[in-house]
Amino acid sequence: MPFIDFEKIGKIAEVIRSADLSSYRFDIYGSRYYPPRDETLDKVLMYFLVMVAMDHRLSRPGRTYEAVVNGERVKGADLLYRLGMKMFREDPEFFTPQRLANVTGEDVLRWLSIGTASPPDPDLRAFLLRDLGQKILRLFDGDPLRVLELSGNRIRGFNTYGLVDLLKVFKAYQDPVEKKPYLLIKFLIYRGLFKPVDPENLHVPVDNHLTRTAIRLGIVRLEDELFKKVLNGVEVTHDEDITIRMSVREAYKALSRESNVDALLLDDFLWTFGRKVCLQDNPRCEQCIFRNVCRAYESKVFAPDLNYYNTWYY
Repeated sequence: MPFIDFEKIGKIAEVIRSADLSSYRFDIYGSRYYPPRDETLDKVLMYFLVMVAMDHRLSRPGRTYEAVVNGERVKGADLLYRLGMKMFREDPEFFTPQRLANVTGEDVLRWLSIGTASPPDPDLRAFLLRDLGQKILRLFDGDPLRVLELSGNRIRGFNTYGLVDLLKVFKAYQDPVEKKPYLLIKFLIYRGLFKPVDPENLHVPVDNHLTRTAIRLGIVRLEDELFKKVLNGVEVTHDEDITIRMSVREAYKALSRESNVDALLLDDFLWTFGRKVCLQDNPRCEQCIFRNVCRAYESKVFAPDLNYYNTWYY
């Protein structure tokens, strides 16, 4: 089973405290990826509800989700959100609950395909969008802002519902480790749509980059048999995947406290770090600020991403 190495967290936190992470804060108003500042709140909320619902496993082994857009080569989430904004500008009604309630796999393919890039699971994505649209119509009177109103600006509820609790009515947001709910919450906080009264309940949204980085740094350690399984690219089980990612989430929570860096900024940094430095293939260790305290660099054993692809969680 995984365990959290708090001694290693202390060493990583020391490096983070000496670094300036301010430049890593996401620009959530960048026009290539996100709606403009003056867009109505309901349209902004629907855009992010839809896009985060789609933000999972676009690339597969041997098939990278990558294309040239306006002369620029983009891939993965960057390409997803570029195509999201293209649709938002050309056909904004696509993001309404009424349209989503009847989306087909063919609609998703037309939307998210460009050049040789196409989503690997268009029918699943269409199902998630239909579920989203139908439930907003049926449970929230067609008004997505009701979801925020009912949350009372709470992330978690005790004797009521917080935003994470409310989002779980939607199939796309039912991941036990809650990557998509926390990614959506981060976007909404940055846009000023959600102002949590319980920030202690914030977590990083645990995706592939954050999981890979946590295991390589050594803040999460896997027992020998499970580590061999990951190293050899053997598919992990549903329960193993959840157990590993939940340990990663709690390790980053501890790192946030120890380094005195809020969870959102920590996620901004780690996501960029995982995409530009601690790469799946050929990590750029010479650029790594953690090189002297990294377990993988010391052992020269670099764990790949978990082999668990049949999911819409992340």
